[in-house]
Amino acid sequence: MRYTPEKIFRSRHRRPIILAGLLLVVGVIFWNSYLLFRYLKQQERTKMEIWSQAVEKIISSPLDADIDLPSMILIRNKTIPVIMTDSTGRIIQTYNLPGIEKDTVALRRKLVQFAAQNESLRIQLANGWQELYYGNSRLLNQLTWYPVILIIIFLLFAAVVYLYYKTTRVSEQNLLWAGMAKEAAHQIGTPLSSLLGWLELLKTDPTLVEPAEMEKDIQRLRIISERFAKIGSRPKLQPADLRELIQQSVRYFRARRLPENIRIHIDLPGHPLTAMLNPDLFRWVLENLIKNAIDAMPEGGEIRIGLVDETPREIRISIADTGKGIPKNLWKKIFEPGFTTKKRGWGLGLSLVKRIVENYHRGRIFVYHSEPGKGTEIHIKLHKPMEK
Repeated sequence: MRYTPEKIFRSRHRRPIILAGLLLVVGVIFWNSYLLFRYLKQQERTKMEIWSQAVEKIISSPLDADIDLPSMILIRNKTIPVIMTDSTGRIIQTYNLPGIEKDTVALRRKLVQFAAQNESLRIQLANGWQELYYGNSRLLNQLTWYPVILIIIFLLFAAVVYLYYKTTRVSEQNLLWAGMAKEAAHQIGTPLSSLLGWLELLKTDPTLVEPAEMEKDIQRLRIISERFAKIGSRPKLQPADLRELIQQSVRYFRARRLPENIRIHIDLPGHPLTAMLNPDLFRWVLENLIKNAIDAMPEGGEIRIGLVDETPREIRISIADTGKGIPKNLWKKIFEPGFTTKKRGWGLGLSLVKRIVENYHRGRIFVYHSEPGKGTEIHIKLHKPMEK
């Protein structure tokens, strides 16, 4: 696939939007984590204030005082590590620090760490004071890793989505290019077979050969090669009469491929319908749509091509048939590469039509109405030339 300036432009402008979205998600995660961290930290501060008051109550109470409640408060602290010092800075007691209670060096390191994490609490006594240092609980420490873990999960999820999207896109492209190769062989096959027939006649009886018919087949091959050459590159759009292109396509089918039990009606105004088009590619669109309509009516019917609406900026036409119709849940799927309801075929025609109309002509094509057993109506919107 070639990267056109328009695709590069869209890609360059899409990336900052995606990056901004990712940064916003990461920012929300960090902000919510910060709020939760601050809330839990305040809760632990409140608990330690109550705990320090319980210590003060126990120390200052007479021997025969009831200290069951303060003692229960002290005992129930099983998560927040505590180091207590006297007024000289000597460590006199520790809580919830298993394994280092007797390691003076390790306790001093912890004391410095706790002082950095939280403001100490002073317990006033009759003959001095004690200082209470406490660290973050295990839950609070784990919470500091919470945003990182969330971001890793988010990135893994994004990677899975990206890989799925990329695989789907590659699969669609493979279907598209495989279908393009088959479509090219099919398109070339008809005029080529005809030319081979004329060649055999030249060998046997040159007087039976009709140069005009051979020229038509050669012209058809030229048109097919030019159409496929334009796929994958940005075709040049120019003001063209849409009405004339429709009439040319209908004449082509009437002259060569239209079954006797199928009629085509054109309902267009007398004045030109000028739109920004690539005539060669848009004829391909019309031929595909008419061919699809014919295939949908094996027992015969009508195809109607008409003008739906014309504004200073847009032209909207319809191609309707009285064929088999399409269930509503398949209206969008019929334009996907590889999708087909036919027993034979590779489901390229309508996906190619959509690509030509929307990617190359910056228009729109969609199923306006369809009902099983009653037919289908497809609308195409195209841009008119900008007024000078």
